Amino acid sequence: MTKQGVITLSISKAGSYIKCPNFNFLHYVKGSKRKTDYPRLMGSTVHQFVQKMHSPGKNHLYYSSLKRAQGAWFWKWKTALEKNGPIMLEHSKKKDEEYGVSGLFCITNYWNGNINKPRPIAVEKRFKVKMFPKVWFVGVFDQIRIISPQTIARIRPELIVNGELKDGYDPVVLVDLKTDKESYDPRRFRPNITDEEMAAYQFDLHENMQITAYYWLYYQVYGKLPIAFYWYHLRDGKAFMTYRNKSDFQTFLNTMRYVADGIMGESYPLHVGKHCKYCDYNKECAELRPDRPLMFTEPSDGIDLGGEMTVWHQTVPTGARQLKLNFPSVPNRK
Repeated sequence: MTKQGVITLSISKAGSYIKCPNFNFLHYVKGSKRKTDYPRLMGSTVHQFVQKMHSPGKNHLYYSSLKRAQGAWFWKWKTALEKNGPIMLEHSKKKDEEYGVSGLFCITNYWNGNINKPRPIAVEKRFKVKMFPKVWFVGVFDQIRIISPQTIARIRPELIVNGELKDGYDPVVLVDLKTDKESYDPRRFRPNITDEEMAAYQFDLHENMQITAYYWLYYQVYGKLPIAFYWYHLRDGKAFMTYRNKSDFQTFLNTMRYVADGIMGESYPLHVGKHCKYCDYNKECAELRPDRPLMFTEPSDGIDLGGEMTVWHQTVPTGARQLKLNFPSVPNRK
């Protein structure tokens, strides 16, 4: 990285810099070996599978039936595990099956929720625009979908004036597919939650930088704003709507300016926090201070009795395993 170079930002790259600039350095600059885990692998595999489901073909969702789609999913998951075996942070037959079944629920819910709906007008659509001098921004939209005037009038009635859509808006929504466990619906374990508590629980949904970034990116390309953004939680088949206005863009751009200045200035300080527990680069980070290696400590019964420090020895898989998966049968879910 040179101070005079041109850089390309994405929401994931910028987010990693904000969380920990040193992670950004190890991942994007130093090019440390790519790693993955079960949640990330299952999420990326589901995205690839849904993209194929919208491939051109005589069937609305590519496969002739839900049963065939479910069978194809297990083949796709097995292939993904074999291909990514060398870079998996851990291996477990139990988790092979657990995340295979979770992915099956995602695919089943997506099928049931979209078999009778119009195709998206774009799937995994990539855009790249100039943000600042020598700084580009790139983003990939999972889906862009047309939305009817009747639906706009229902979800955002302020945008319909005399029966017409206000100037400056396109009749589309952006959709982002999510496969993680957490959802923005706390009523399943807090049935009596108040409206104010619900707003607090969903606060990051309505302020999330990714959503602002994608609104900004769409506006740069088309000169208009989408109607809404849907955070589509595939594990339970529920979608959560939010939106942004042009007034949100300046805060986003200020943040991107901070990130771009840091990267172009080659400033990568270490930010330690709870995120370190799940970081891919603990060992590489510790190697930047060779006088004190990565370690863990065994607890002792009181201060005076001491304890032990042990240096952590990382084991790296040498190759992919041959997998034989016998997943349990799972009924269709809506």
